[in-house]
Amino acid sequence: MGEHEQTQMEELEALEAIYPNELEILNRTYPNISVVVNLDSHIDGEECEEGEEFEIELKVDLTANYPDEVPNISLGGMEERLSESRIQKLTEELRRVAEENLGMPLVFTVISHLQEQIGHIVNESANEKEEALRAAERREEEEAQKKFEGTRVTVESFLVWKAKFDAELAALKADEVKAREAALAGRLTGRQLFLRDTTLNISDIALIEQSGANDVEVNESLFEDEELDALDLSDSDED
Repeated sequence: MGEHEQTQMEELEALEAIYPNELEILNRTYPNISVVVNLDSHIDGEECEEGEEFEIELKVDLTANYPDEVPNISLGGMEERLSESRIQKLTEELRRVAEENLGMPLVFTVISHLQEQIGHIVNESANEKEEALRAAERREEEEAQKKFEGTRVTVESFLVWKAKFDAELAALKADEVKAREAALAGRLTGRQLFLRDTTLNISDIALIEQSGANDVEVNESLFEDEELDALDLSDSDED
């Protein structure tokens, strides 16, 4: 067994003892030893708020020349919580830690550094969530404010509105005139009826003649009066 293989096997046994529940060995055959360490978001044993729990998956693939060569390191499980650029930045940070510890078993050191960063990750996630809520509240306030402000009036927009308003007002007045004329057409005045019906032009005399009452009987008794006999009407007749 070569030196590199022996070092890797010994480190693998040590990791199994330190992380009995967190460590998963994907391949324990040299030179393709591969492990995954699942770290939860609990900080110093404290429970996260409901809905804030998450797991970080650290995958380490050892190369044939490890520990004299930086292993392949990748992170998973945080895609919904951190941006891709933030995950990439954290991965590069872990690789730098590995470079600083070349020549000795370093997987434990990398895992420890990641555990230290979990607190920052939790805080970043909480801050991002809080900022998203504040942004949503600001948008709601802006939308509500727009309802009270209405549309800003300019000279151009006022002229457009004025032209539209005048056209609508003229159309409304025209409709009112038509409605009034239609209502009056059903009930004409006496003068309108007289002008429209020529049969109404017949005078009272013509109506009497048409009735055949040419001889009008006069009741002379209505005119008999003693006082009338006393009147001297001869002079008046002569005058």
